[in-house]
Amino acid sequence: MKHVRVLFISLLATVTAASGAVLAAPAEAAPFTPAIAVYLADGTTPVGTTGLHPGDTVVVKGTGFDPNANTGGLPVPVPPGVPHGTFITFGKFDQNWRPSKNAPESSRTTDRAQTRWAISNDALNRIPNTPFDLRRTVRQQAVTLHPNGAFTTKITLTTPKDAPANGRWGIYTYGAADSVNAAQELYVPIRYSTEPGPNTPKPAARNLVWGYSPKFVSTFAETAQGGVVGSKGAAAGADRRLSFELAADTVKNGRGELRYRGTVVAYTRFHLYEIALVDPIIRVNGTTAVLSMRTSTTDQNGTDALRRIDVADLRLTGAQADRLGRRQDVTGIPASFRGGITPPLLGMLSQNPASPVDIRF
Repeated sequence: MKHVRVLFISLLATVTAASGAVLAAPAEAAPFTPAIAVYLADGTTPVGTTGLHPGDTVVVKGTGFDPNANTGGLPVPVPPGVPHGTFITFGKFDQNWRPSKNAPESSRTTDRAQTRWAISNDALNRIPNTPFDLRRTVRQQAVTLHPNGAFTTKITLTTPKDAPANGRWGIYTYGAADSVNAAQELYVPIRYSTEPGPNTPKPAARNLVWGYSPKFVSTFAETAQGGVVGSKGAAAGADRRLSFELAADTVKNGRGELRYRGTVVAYTRFHLYEIALVDPIIRVNGTTAVLSMRTSTTDQNGTDALRRIDVADLRLTGAQADRLGRRQDVTGIPASFRGGITPPLLGMLSQNPASPVDIRF
């Protein structure tokens, strides 16, 4: 995937150059004195020492966060000189986690999907939306930071990957996008167990399992410094394969459809590129089948706009077709990509051989 890496690096360089040089973060101005309080889902009961589990919700209320602070940091997605705002997140951080103490990013283990971004409306509107919609990147996580320095947000607790053994579970705040502001580095402990609780979602069934192509996940998660995540019936497994949950099966006498539900989003760093793969359908006709998906209409709009396209042809042996008709698992089905797959980045990733497909019941 050398060409994909070059494309990503070129894009990042272009956006960085257009944004200008990184500025040093100014000292926080009085009278803003940051503080946070964390409550249970009702928004009024202090979290205290209540035992919480994956799927539980907490409400975080902040005061005293200067909406004009944090003007330094990464030049994208927020340009230099524009207040970068503050991250609010749940995670398991090292004892030494503070950016102002030069703690590495790896010391702050969290789940981006449950990270909020407190930023003023004025700052949000000053983030460019052309030629790349960097404003969308922030808006997905944005929580309004009011002129008086207050914000309120909800966070659903999830267990992040690779949490350090000696870390501390809690709600944390710190300067967003590599801005550094020691006064905003706050921590409220959470008594959290990774064991399932009453609000923990049940794992989606892995009925359709497909890696797309051998380097699909690694291209986004490693080369492009982003990630691949699943929701609503989909998952991105540790085996670097995507999975979707069976929603309907109309296959009879060797013909019909297998419909699946779930959303997979693959993104690069800063979400400059973001592609969604949603709700696959396999149309079966004897020993041949066509796999279609709803995909993003551009390289950068994720689930904002989707349309269905045929992605791959599947080739079944007679024995595999017979097993499929009897609703028995069929693994290792050869697949080949169709031509003209869009958006362009997905088409580029489809120039490699397609990974085999597993169908499970």
